[in-house]
Order: sequence, then C-alpha cells, then structure tokens
Amino acid sequence: MTPRRRAGFTLIELLTVISIIGLLAAMLFPAISGIRKRARQASATTAFTQWAGAITRYKQVYGYYPNIGGGVPDATKDTLHQLETPTVNLSFVKALSGRLPTGTAMSANDRKLLNRNAEEFCSFGKDDFEDPTNFSDNSMLVDRFGNRNIRLIFDTDNNTSIRNISVPAGVFSMPEEIRGAAATTGIPARIIIYTTDLDNDFNSFDGLGASDFAQVLAIQ
Repeated sequence: MTPRRRAGFTLIELLTVISIIGLLAAMLFPAISGIRKRARQASATTAFTQWAGAITRYKQVYGYYPNIGGGVPDATKDTLHQLETPTVNLSFVKALSGRLPTGTAMSANDRKLLNRNAEEFCSFGKDDFEDPTNFSDNSMLVDRFGNRNIRLIFDTDNNTSIRNISVPAGVFSMPEEIRGAAATTGIPARIIIYTTDLDNDFNSFDGLGASDFAQVLAIQ
C-alpha cells in the first residue's frame, strides 16, 4: 500500500519559518533605517547648498547679505541667524524668493527692506516647510528630518572668513567641523548653514527624538 503523502507544514515547521523571518527582519531593519537616514541627510544637504547659493547670488545683486535679523546690521562682525524665530524665518523666505511662502506678493515695505526687485533667488516648495498639509505664510522652514532649528552664518564683515561668532542664547552646540567659527581661528567661508543632532539642539513639530535626527551642513 502506498503511504499517504502529508499535505502542508506542521505547526513546529511553521513556527520555525516565522521565527527565521522575524530574525531576518530584526537584522535588516536597522540597516534600512540607516539608509533612509543617510538619504534624508543627503537631501537636506542639497537643499541647504541651494539656499547658500541663493544667498551668494543675492549678495552679488545687492552688494550685501539679506538683513533677515532686522535692525541695523553690524558690518564689522559676522552674524548668526536662527530660522526657528518666526520673524527671521519669514524674512529669509521673502528675501530669497521675492514673495511670501504661499506665493503672495510682498508689500512695498518688505521689498524696500528685503528684496527691492522682488527677484527670485530661490524657490521654496511645501516640502521645505513643516506640516505641509497645513501650509500657510506662517509655516516654518525645516530640514528633511523636520528639524526647525536651522542656523545661518553670514560673513557680514566681508573678510572671507567666519570667526568670533557670538552664539545666541538657545544655540547649544555647533558641529565639530565649524566650531572654529566661534573662535579666533575662524573658517574660510562666506556662508554656513547647519542643523545638528548634538545635545538638545533640535526641534520638531511632530515629536521626533534625538536618534531620528542627523547633522546637516553646507559651507560656501
């Protein structure tokens, strides 16, 4: 008599296969997460580099850096601006795009202070702002990790070196590559844009933790 052939898997075999799949998934997840993080970091660096190029073109046209901090800039010192400050954020967008975040034309006073020709040096998309589904003229620029604590440093004294930066209250740290900007040694650059995952120097509207962020840096 021909023995009856068994159909399917036993419970033990099925559990063994599931365990192996789970083990492989646990091994692959950190690698996939790391790849995604590096991809976001590269995309953020590209965006910051484009912003830095736009600032350079602005200075070529007007002869000075955009006065996004308000007041009378001190031409004898380099300046650090914090984009998480709403007024600075909005002034930066107006100065480089020639309009408000939603595309609305600037007022005559805005043009006088920030971009008199309303020239577009940089085009910002909704993905450059936090919470794109609720996009408005009050939306804040963020990096690709959703971090709104973006720092801009301008060579305001025009000596082709950024140094002796006075770090404002609330700016906890600088990436190692640019710490010379806060010292007398300086850095041979005209523009630096960065965010960092050091200490508590990050801020996101969606509650991400420190491990979700990465350093982003653009120097020109």
